[in-house]
Amino acid sequence: MKKLYTQCIKIYDDYRAVVPPYAAAALSFYLLLLLIPATSLFAVGASFFKLDLSIVERMIERYITTEYVTVIIDILRTNTINTVAFVTLILSIYTVSRGIGNIYEISKNLYQEESEETILGYYVYSIKMTLYLLFIFLGFVSIFAIKPLALLFDSLYAIVGIRHVLLYLILVFCLMSIYKLVPRVKVGYREAFKGALIAGALMLILYYALQIYFMYASFETIYGPLASIIAVLFVFDWGAEIFYIGMYMTHIFYLRRNENERKNSYKKIRN
Repeated sequence: MKKLYTQCIKIYDDYRAVVPPYAAAALSFYLLLLLIPATSLFAVGASFFKLDLSIVERMIERYITTEYVTVIIDILRTNTINTVAFVTLILSIYTVSRGIGNIYEISKNLYQEESEETILGYYVYSIKMTLYLLFIFLGFVSIFAIKPLALLFDSLYAIVGIRHVLLYLILVFCLMSIYKLVPRVKVGYREAFKGALIAGALMLILYYALQIYFMYASFETIYGPLASIIAVLFVFDWGAEIFYIGMYMTHIFYLRRNENERKNSYKKIRN
């Protein structure tokens, strides 16, 4: 038992050495800032490619609190571009890139990236990754926008158990894309997939735990009228921590793969 405790403390210390305690709070702050801008970018991209976002709308209505559903759905249904919208689009790209930049900074701690980088290079890379991920997610949604697949998705999504499986798979895909692309090292798809599996499972556990909690208790008993805001802050902070746990596990799998490759290379040289 003592050995297990010591091992857990060591893992926690290693995790905190590369993911400081403030990292999750910082990411949750950026997530709150970029939620609406990211939705705007998604809506503009979907409008440009003539994608049906009804699937995304149903998921938002199912998993996001009522206070924010109306705003996000209205953005997703916007299909006009004017001067104000164009300026908003540019600002949205910048805002979302700040969240990606925050993730990129933590990835440099994880993977011990020692290459010097200018401020301009940092911003260019963050914006490039923002646009890259946006196109990937749009491409993913466009697959389900195909008529036969959309009908199949609708029928499966109506089944509660399968709905949660689909949510898990979407989470895994999004997390895997970020874990794979944002770090400036050659993270393998396998490592990113394993890290995403762990983070996605933990996020679903968080979702179920919160559902159970809200069945029997309420934040209003403690925070009063600020309850909905506090609940959102808590969820974003815990979700951000889980996100970094998945990234950390991806990093562990990456190190193991490199170590195995070195051992195999050494064996080949000896033989």
